[in-house]
Amino acid sequence: MHARKVKMRKFTVIIVVLGIVSAFFVYLISQNLHTQRNDVLISINDPDVKSTSLSIAVIGDTHLPEGREPLAAFRELLIEVKHASPDLVVFVGDYVSDPYSEALEEHREKIINLMKLVDPIPRAIVLGNYESLSNADSWMNDFDRFDVNVLENEVLVLDTSQGPVCVRGLGDIYTGRYDYIHFPYECRNIPKLTITHDPAGGFDQRVKGLVIAGHTHCGQVSLPLIGPFWVPSDAPPSAHCGIYEDNTKTVFVTSGIGTSIIPVRVGTKSQWDMLFVKWTKN
Repeated sequence: MHARKVKMRKFTVIIVVLGIVSAFFVYLISQNLHTQRNDVLISINDPDVKSTSLSIAVIGDTHLPEGREPLAAFRELLIEVKHASPDLVVFVGDYVSDPYSEALEEHREKIINLMKLVDPIPRAIVLGNYESLSNADSWMNDFDRFDVNVLENEVLVLDTSQGPVCVRGLGDIYTGRYDYIHFPYECRNIPKLTITHDPAGGFDQRVKGLVIAGHTHCGQVSLPLIGPFWVPSDAPPSAHCGIYEDNTKTVFVTSGIGTSIIPVRVGTKSQWDMLFVKWTKN
């Protein structure tokens, strides 16, 4: 009888411990899905550009489901970003959760109109693989129809509070929409940056300087010692999340805001990023 009570107590303790551990992991996962601001300092050496500092808000991989609540959350996020007063806002693709939805046209229009909330702060936008899967031409047409610039293998000179900046938007290499273009001569003496969806596009040998990308979700599910289960990119593993630097380029990859396939983040966080970038001649 005594032995049975001891076993029952051990069993109860195990169940309680497992319950606490499970609750802890559920809490961590829920916290990872709560979008937080992530501040990053970056220094770029460009001998042709006078010393300049620029704050750049990065919004990537929102993967917004249809419905009032996700759009309301996106609206609140954009208001938060605007109140942070960056010099430039960049959107790096994958704006919807279901590229095959029958109601995508209306959803797309609402997302594009919400992007205008950051005005009058200058913004630059590229498409992601989810936009390609859901008819990239329709996205391009709707951006144009609502007077919102979207860049695909082109360069735009934007006037910021810190002066002009050249933004090159390269198409998503993951879905075959990438086509390398040079910065025009007019960009030679002003700060330059490249935005694209898949960071693999930043590893074209002709690409130099600052590159901002998304796509990877930093693995979305990444375990200690093991790392991420799967990252759908040909970028080197050291450029799957955060800052990658070599002798010619600095690539920043955002963890992004939403999730794809499964609504879970483990070992990665939902983030929008504020980059404080300084261009120097040294």
